[in-house]
Amino acid sequence: MDMHPHWMFLIGPLVVSGVVVSVAVALDVVFPHTSVDLHWVEGLVAAVPCVWLLLRALQWRTTNLIVTTQRLLEREGGLRPRLVEIPLVDIDDIEVEQSVFRRLIGTGRLLVAVDDDQRLLDDVRRPVVLRRVVLRRSDRLREERDYRDRRGRPLGDPGQ
Repeated sequence: MDMHPHWMFLIGPLVVSGVVVSVAVALDVVFPHTSVDLHWVEGLVAAVPCVWLLLRALQWRTTNLIVTTQRLLEREGGLRPRLVEIPLVDIDDIEVEQSVFRRLIGTGRLLVAVDDDQRLLDDVRRPVVLRRVVLRRSDRLREERDYRDRRGRPLGDPGQ
């Protein structure tokens, strides 16, 4: 299972960019005969949130949450990639945080408890389903580990 953050990740920069560009266009329509210098300032002011949106879109594109059979991976960054690996057997609990609005659009936060540490994963798609999948896989791995321990085999020995 490999997924990008929910599109809500982009909503802040998208709304601000839309409002600023709309105001810039409205100012051009209302005051058509202004100086070139004023248009340059207006264009630079309108470009700032658009650059923010572009950077946020690149961050969205280069961020992945991956669930394998053994690990939960959070990968982000294109130029300076960062990878956080959490073994599923080490996950103690996962809490889901969702407002009513976020529940309606299918996004939320996961708070992953690993030993004494907690990891916050924001703007996760279908967080309740993801929590269920991760906890089931984690429980299955623990059961397999406990079964191997009861049979007296080392953890790395698959047996015959």
